[in-house]
Amino acid sequence: MRRYVLLLIIALFATTGLKAQNVEVEGRVESKDVQVGKPFTLDLSLKVPYGWFVEWNDFAVDTLSEQLDIIKRSEVERTADADSNVIVKQQLTLMTFDTGQVQVPPIALKYASSFDDPNRLNAYTDPIRLYSSTMQVDTTMAYKPIVEPIDAPVKFKEVFPWILGTLLLVLLVIGIWYWRKHRKPNVDAEGNVVRGSVIPPYDKAVGDLKKLREEKIWQSGKVKEYFSALTDIAREYIEGQFGVNAIEMTTDDILEEVKPLHFPKETYDKLKDTMEIADLVKFAKYSASTLESDTALNNMTDFVNESYAQYQQMKSMSSSASSQMEQADSETQSETMKEEVKDV
Repeated sequence: MRRYVLLLIIALFATTGLKAQNVEVEGRVESKDVQVGKPFTLDLSLKVPYGWFVEWNDFAVDTLSEQLDIIKRSEVERTADADSNVIVKQQLTLMTFDTGQVQVPPIALKYASSFDDPNRLNAYTDPIRLYSSTMQVDTTMAYKPIVEPIDAPVKFKEVFPWILGTLLLVLLVIGIWYWRKHRKPNVDAEGNVVRGSVIPPYDKAVGDLKKLREEKIWQSGKVKEYFSALTDIAREYIEGQFGVNAIEMTTDDILEEVKPLHFPKETYDKLKDTMEIADLVKFAKYSASTLESDTALNNMTDFVNESYAQYQQMKSMSSSASSQMEQADSETQSETMKEEVKDV
């Protein structure tokens, strides 16, 4: 058993020694004297036997250390030498803004005997000590004036986005102007221009009341919001259908303004009861019951339907009376003409 363990240890050391012997890593700079703010290059290389796997450091960050910034990375090159070794190289362009001693830290490059080998090993470059100095200034020379910025010629590719953007903006303005000028205005049944979509006040009120009934917000505790929505529907309907400025009026003013419309007392009372209980809920913190909330919605629905039916009836009667008057005027004119002809 001891002999077997000893042989295993010897084989392990032999394998490790073989790996170390066949792998070479190097980090090299052209000169160890660098200047502040002036780029210099660091050449990295790793040599491994053919068939081995190299997991190259991608240098994802922009700094190599606190003293060194990476400003450029060359492409990673892979070549082979005469002994069938694989050599992986990359050049980093570095820059420092420190003066005095600056050190390039050891850089780890990973490799393995194969791609499937989970045992990744690290080969480290040797640290490199650099000396960073500022640019030498000859103080014996006379001072020279500061050179003004040189005007660079403007290239077409630089101004093209601005030209294209300006043209698109002009076309957009022209398109909006043309559309507004040639669009057909919305008009109601009487030929009046209406802003927005043409929805008759009655149809809108019926739709809004149906939606409010389906939402049932009073059942979830939002009684104040419910009555506010209900009275808003009534105000919009009265203003749109009968020309009363109900949106800007109080409940008392609305009730006074609709009296000349001569609604039946039952229809008028439905509007009155709903508006008054809504004011109590909104301004007096009255807690309306579910039955009262339901009744208010039913009353408002009845008011809209009944008032609209009366409006249609009055409109029809007015149209009929107008026709009769026109016919009477026509008959009168005819009789007058007959009399004139007879006198002649």
